[in-house]
Amino acid sequence: SRGLGDVYKRQPLTEPLEDAKHGTHTHFELITFTIKLNNGLEGTGYTYTGGRGGAAIKAMLDSDIIPFILGKDPLNLEQINDDLQWHLHYVGRGGIASFAISATDIALWDIRGKTCNQPLWKMSGGFGTKCLAYCGGIDLNFSLPKLLDSIRGYLALGVKGVKIKIGQDNVDDDIERIREVRSLIGPDISLMVDANYSMSVDQAIQAANLFKEYDVLWLSLIHISEPTRQEAISYAV
Repeated sequence: SRGLGDVYKRQPLTEPLEDAKHGTHTHFELITFTIKLNNGLEGTGYTYTGGRGGAAIKAMLDSDIIPFILGKDPLNLEQINDDLQWHLHYVGRGGIASFAISATDIALWDIRGKTCNQPLWKMSGGFGTKCLAYCGGIDLNFSLPKLLDSIRGYLALGVKGVKIKIGQDNVDDDIERIREVRSLIGPDISLMVDANYSMSVDQAIQAANLFKEYDVLWLSLIHISEPTRQEAISYAV
């Protein structure tokens, strides 16, 4: 590779957005990462945040990733990804390291696609040109009328599924929003909900049972409890 460079941009939102666990988002951060080869070919990757940590991701790219991958074969991207995982292992296995590696990996896949003259979906083994899509947003703080207006905008795009944020202090408020959205979209549009880490396992099971009558396709949660066995052993050692 001939050179590497990244760009960090902090973009204010037109209005604050909230979910059940991450607080209020006032900005999104975009970090792009471009790899330039000796033959003139370029690949660009990116990552983004909900407003915090972007500067640290850029710093990791600048200080740890760029010096490490400079001069490597960009088409050997699986090996580069594995090498980066171990290069950043002491401070990685998630968080800022994963964001920075992701931007690098996407840039390398961009180069592979241009080199092979193939789109990503073909290189990853895909055989079709279409897939189902849904729309969703960070809308927990939206009033009910505003939430429904947002859903109408999704439907106008022709999507067959929508997802809303839940995790209100009172589950009855979540149920009201789910009920009203289901009433708006009808029975043929898929409805998903996202609680953003805000429920225990027992709370999630209870909520899922309460949501059954509204034909919710899935409840996205991601529960964080005790460390995994590997992490526990690592921390103990």
